[in-house]
Amino acid sequence: MRNDKKASSENYSFIKETIKEQPTDRKRLAGKFLTAAVCGVIFGACAAGTMALIVPKALERFGTAPDQKAVVTLTSSVKAEKVTPTPEATEQEKTSASTAWQNDLSDGMSQIAEEPRRALVRISAAGEDSDLLDDSFLEYGDEEGFVFLKNSEAFYILTVSDQMQEADKFTVTFSDGTVTDGILCKKDLRTGFFVIKVPFTSVDEETQEKIPAAPLVAADDMKQTESVIAIGSPSGDYDSLMGGTITSVTGTLKVADEEYGMLTTDMVGSEEGGGILLNFSGEVAGIIWNQEEDRTNVIRAVETAQLRPLLESMANGEDICYIGIMGATISSYQSENLDVPRGVYVDAVDEDSPAMTAGIQNGDILHALDGQEVQSMEEYASVLQGLNKGTRTTVNVYRKNPFGEYEDVQLKVTIKEK
Repeated sequence: MRNDKKASSENYSFIKETIKEQPTDRKRLAGKFLTAAVCGVIFGACAAGTMALIVPKALERFGTAPDQKAVVTLTSSVKAEKVTPTPEATEQEKTSASTAWQNDLSDGMSQIAEEPRRALVRISAAGEDSDLLDDSFLEYGDEEGFVFLKNSEAFYILTVSDQMQEADKFTVTFSDGTVTDGILCKKDLRTGFFVIKVPFTSVDEETQEKIPAAPLVAADDMKQTESVIAIGSPSGDYDSLMGGTITSVTGTLKVADEEYGMLTTDMVGSEEGGGILLNFSGEVAGIIWNQEEDRTNVIRAVETAQLRPLLESMANGEDICYIGIMGATISSYQSENLDVPRGVYVDAVDEDSPAMTAGIQNGDILHALDGQEVQSMEEYASVLQGLNKGTRTTVNVYRKNPFGEYEDVQLKVTIKEK
């Protein structure tokens, strides 16, 4: 038994050995730390270099660097973010925050209006008849306008004037200083609108490229409190710029055979001023109107979305058909609650007009023209402008009889040109 134990002990003699810790090699440890430090420095430098190269490119592609100013484009609405001071802010901090917000808004409006301002022009009008006092052409005013259409052949310019009706010579000065003759496409004596064409053959290639057309808004969707920019001469001084908001969209401009919406703003202008209203996408939302009888200093404008068919017709030199009624649309609500038929209520009839000759009277409700039913001024105007001057056609009106009942009366009217 002892021999077996002895043999076993001899076979596993290593169990009796004592394991001792290896002594620390200080030189080797210092080498490892030095190697790690050098690698860290190298990797840190590579990371910093990579970030220096990649971050500016990424910001350039996906966003603006923090210390760069955002560029305002004309194709998107731009709203400046107002800085609201905390209650603990000092008066100086509050003033600084307010000034910064106003500066941002001012810069934004200037950038939005930059391209449309280049579409502004000056128009001088004269007549063939000479002034007997100095043997010169009679001057009919100096107005401003803007390029609203630019195709492959010419600029088309809109201006508003109550002094140029007799003029037949027009001189156009573009924003780049180019001066040339303009050709009258059409004038609308009801509104005072003039559309003047300048062929590209009259200006050099640089002007053709530099002068843009200010786009008209496509939809009639302006709302109260919406921000707008007035350019032109809203304050009476040429090439000025003002900012404000829409306070009302319910006004109307009534002219013979037409009715247009009016925008009222909170901006104070000049009775002699003019120009256009822009939305924050740089589109023309309104034509500043200063020809109202009861003028005020508040800037009002005719909505351009409703003018598009008229301006297109004028640019093509087409006739402006005329009957001579001043009307208002009878809405479905008014029809139901006032117990009156739908159609166009005749407020007034122009003297010596086709309407007066045909026998149309104040208080009539016009509901059909040339056999087509109309229930609004817009529909009535559309049907009328689709006819030709000299055409003799029918007008249907509802008229009250002595018993207070509406009767359908058919009249004959001859279309004229205004």
